[in-house]
Amino acid sequence: MSGKPAARQGDMTQYGGSIVQGSAGVRIGAPTGVACSVCPGGVTSGHPVNPLLGAKVLPGETDIALPAPLPFILSRTYSSYRTKTPAPVGSLGPGWKMPADIRLQLRDNTMILTDNGGRSLYFEHLFPGEDGYSRSESLWLVRGGVAKLDEGHRLAALWQALPEELRLSPHRYLVTNSPQGPWWVLGWCERVPEADEVQPAPLPPYRVLTGLVDRFGRTQTFH
Repeated sequence: MSGKPAARQGDMTQYGGSIVQGSAGVRIGAPTGVACSVCPGGVTSGHPVNPLLGAKVLPGETDIALPAPLPFILSRTYSSYRTKTPAPVGSLGPGWKMPADIRLQLRDNTMILTDNGGRSLYFEHLFPGEDGYSRSESLWLVRGGVAKLDEGHRLAALWQALPEELRLSPHRYLVTNSPQGPWWVLGWCERVPEADEVQPAPLPPYRVLTGLVDRFGRTQTFH
């Protein structure tokens, strides 16, 4: 594996300074969830006001739960807590977060993975087939563009569970926190061009959650 690192707020840079924007960590959730953080440290107690933060917190509103080998769960959380650098407003408005709010920002030399609680991880730029790994979060970010990963890669078997079109597309990014899966697929809301097609100019500087793939190749696609 390439072993490219990830960084969080407070981590030191190679020049001695520290990262002052971002957050303390990213928490990508349970095997069929995406993210579970709504307050610093994942604090969700208070019924419903957290006494330490003075924030109203609703940690688990499940609207839809469809049982299946790969369950579909639509849930949302709420927190009125605000930091000096608040997270972007999600799909449901200020304070509300849902799994679909996970996104990846692509900058010149940095990529920022933001979960649905506004927590951020910084990765180096990845070339097709390369991966970045966060030791603190046990989280991989892999860029598509190759049919196979190296045989010794911990994610080699899980990579082969992905549909070929996802593996071969350099415009998609895949996230997982376990060699057992699942993969969270980050792409565009609209159709993603194939590798050999003429690309729109400029390419969108972000990726959003467009699907979920488990280790058996079962797939959910989000529109």
